[in-house]
Amino acid sequence: MAKPKLDRKTLLKNSLSVFKSRGYHGTSVNDLAAANGLLKGSIYHYIESKESLMLEVLNALRDHYVSKVFSKCHDESLSPYERLRELSVRAEEIFTFEETGDFFVNIGLETINSNPSFARVIQDFFKDWIGSLSDLYRHVLDEQDAIVQAERVVAELEGSVIMMKILGDVNYLKRSSVRVLNEFKELEKNKISKVYND
Repeated sequence: MAKPKLDRKTLLKNSLSVFKSRGYHGTSVNDLAAANGLLKGSIYHYIESKESLMLEVLNALRDHYVSKVFSKCHDESLSPYERLRELSVRAEEIFTFEETGDFFVNIGLETINSNPSFARVIQDFFKDWIGSLSDLYRHVLDEQDAIVQAERVVAELEGSVIMMKILGDVNYLKRSSVRVLNEFKELEKNKISKVYND
């Protein structure tokens, strides 16, 4: 009996799991084939190369973040603070339960000198994240300050994920999230106060 054809979504999901646990350079085509229930030669019916598969995985993951995570920044049914809180909760869930931390950072650092095509997707991921956050911060800051604040928040959260994973303490991320939320509340108060004083 012939095996059912492997659909693209399953291929990408299984391959992402292998890349997360082994890294890009530590993953062989054999590992990818095995994770997808295929023989090494059979996987080439589905992919051109390991590099092209990783690029597809990165693009699919970026699309997921844009549509399912960063989109919370644009949910008009919530206040800006509630949007930031939702994004913060989602980020904590993702980074706390991901054994390896932030996949984009890990792959970016591992491949920065060997695979420039990955770097473009990873840079776009961070631009998307910063752009979504800066849209939120525009509710309480002028445009330039909103961008700077969004960049600072992403850097702080990424740093706290690294510390959390290295030291095995989720409180690094939790404290950063609380600080970001409290700071946003303070910025909202300052903006309201400035409006009333003007």
